[in-house]
Amino acid sequence: MEQGSAPNADGAVRVTVPTLAAGMTYDYQRRPCAQCLWRTDADLTGTSDHDVDTLARTDGRPREPASFAAPVMDCSADQPDDARPLLWCAGWLAVIGQHHLAVQLAIALNALPLNTLAPQDTWPPLYPNLAALLEARAEQLERRRAGRGRHE
Repeated sequence: MEQGSAPNADGAVRVTVPTLAAGMTYDYQRRPCAQCLWRTDADLTGTSDHDVDTLARTDGRPREPASFAAPVMDCSADQPDDARPLLWCAGWLAVIGQHHLAVQLAIALNALPLNTLAPQDTWPPLYPNLAALLEARAEQLERRRAGRGRHE
C-alpha cells in the first residue's frame, strides 16, 4: 500500500511515500507527460514555492542519494478518481531515480524496470538535475516579472 498526496486539479506537485515489499510492482508513466516539470520546454512559472519544497524532498544526487523514506514524485497529469496509486513521474525517474534508494530497491526487487532510469531517445529533452530545473524556474519567473513572457 502506498501513501500518496491527494490529487489536485491545480497542477500542484504530488508525491508518494512508497512501501516496498517483495512481489509488489509500481506503475509509472512510460514517457514524460505534457505537463512534466522535468521537460526543458515546461512552463515552470506556475510551480509554487511549496511545490519546490515538496520536489526538494524527492531529490537525490550522486554520492547523496535520497533515503528510503524520501517520497517519489507522482506524474503531474495523473489525476485518478479512484483508489489506485498515482503513477510515478517518468521524467523524475529518468533524472533522479538512480539517486533514490527506494527506487533502487524497487528495481532490485523487480518491482520497477531498470529502463525507467534513463530517458528514451524519443523523449523531449529533460533537465539534468533539480538545480537546473530550479534555475530555469527562476529565469522564467524573472522574465515574467520583467513582462517579457515565458520564452524570448
